[in-house]
Amino acid sequence: MAIVENKLIIKKMPWHANMTEKNHLGAAMIIKPEIFESKANQIFSAYTYSDNPLTGMLMKTGSTRTIGTSEWEWELRGLSTRPLVVIENLESGNSTPGKYNQEFKLKLDEDWFLAGDVIHPGNPAVQVRIQEVVGKQGNGCVYSVRYMSDDRNAFLAVKYLFPGTRWAKLYSQYGEAEEQSGSTQYSLPLVLSSRMSRYRKMYKVTNDAANQVLAIKIPDSNGVYHDTWVGYAEVEYWKQWYRELERGAWYSKSTNTVNSASGRPIYSGPGVQELLKDSNIYYYNTLSAKLIEEYLLDIFYGKTRPGSGRQIKAYTGEYGMLQFHRAVQSLVDNSGFIKTVDIFQKPEASSYTSVGAAAGLQYVKYNMANGCSLELEHNPLYDDVQINFEKDEVTGYPIESMRYTFLDVTDGGLSAKNVQLVDRTNGFALGYVAGMQTPYGPNTKGLMSHSGGYYEMHVEKQQGIHIEDVTRCGELILRRS
Repeated sequence: MAIVENKLIIKKMPWHANMTEKNHLGAAMIIKPEIFESKANQIFSAYTYSDNPLTGMLMKTGSTRTIGTSEWEWELRGLSTRPLVVIENLESGNSTPGKYNQEFKLKLDEDWFLAGDVIHPGNPAVQVRIQEVVGKQGNGCVYSVRYMSDDRNAFLAVKYLFPGTRWAKLYSQYGEAEEQSGSTQYSLPLVLSSRMSRYRKMYKVTNDAANQVLAIKIPDSNGVYHDTWVGYAEVEYWKQWYRELERGAWYSKSTNTVNSASGRPIYSGPGVQELLKDSNIYYYNTLSAKLIEEYLLDIFYGKTRPGSGRQIKAYTGEYGMLQFHRAVQSLVDNSGFIKTVDIFQKPEASSYTSVGAAAGLQYVKYNMANGCSLELEHNPLYDDVQINFEKDEVTGYPIESMRYTFLDVTDGGLSAKNVQLVDRTNGFALGYVAGMQTPYGPNTKGLMSHSGGYYEMHVEKQQGIHIEDVTRCGELILRRS
């Protein structure tokens, strides 16, 4: 994620030097959370190198939506047709089904086909025409079919009658003055659902710690910058808060069987990795350019035509970036093309010589055949040793650092982006519990919630991740054994 504009960079200021209570960042977020909460996300993600690449990117590109409930549903429509599957071989004693232009029986799992439909077992050169729908029989439907050939000695290979063989429709054909017509299939949309998680965090600041402030210029929804400030001790809090929201966006597990201290169930929603469990998951031992190319072909094959709509980004760790470079470098080295020195060598200033030079490059993008393009995005969470303890036995780096998460964040021709950040209406809450110390300075003649020389801040947010079509995404995961 790009670093936020310099106007947002924080600088230290003396306590209450031109600072007023209403300009405190916390106060601004309480009054107008729909404006300043997302801006605070950008500030504190830039303040510590891209701690939240996904949520920050989605907020920055407008791939967000707000809904009034903590759960939501959507429809995902697949292909309008599908092959039917052989349930039972009804011609087990017949080694030449269809010979001499004789009809034979085919038992499939559904009664979707009609008389006149011409179907094939995955090889369009092998065709049969349905002459009659015999009807339902047990767990399937029986069809009487005729092998499509004028050769009286031709017959269907018996392997196409084995259970599990798939038969698909090509078209429907009839003679003159026919009253019958072919079948039409309709796919019912798949109804999917997801939900948000509720996140909470608090911190406590003593009167001795609350003695420095940081000045900020922060834009409103119209792009107008305003002078505001935040207590220095709150900065670490906000950094950790948005980092935890990012972790939730990736790693949250959906559950409703774990109870909180109140005795109520915790309705947590899925993160990216759980949402992708039914996507294109592949486990690899050694990464190669060929593996990447064939993996992406599996994602796009039959969905988008070659040459367009095949641009995708992969989130990975630092070692994953190095591994990707080596894979593409190996492809280039073995390609047989002659590489000029100019490509790899650039002038470099040096105090040791007047003709200094630098050699080398790093591959961060791979343009493949058929218009497919893959670009890397660094995901700091995959390198975070505070949460990734499992090390790869070969490299010694976290296994997660070699994970590649492929997210299609485009709209794919749909009305909305494929990956979205979902917030709940009025789902953000922020409040202070003040004692002898308040977030705006020492308490002088004000009401107190406790008598201690400190104040607390509590923040709560309901947020979830939405992926419209997971089949356009996937993961390459390292597995040595």
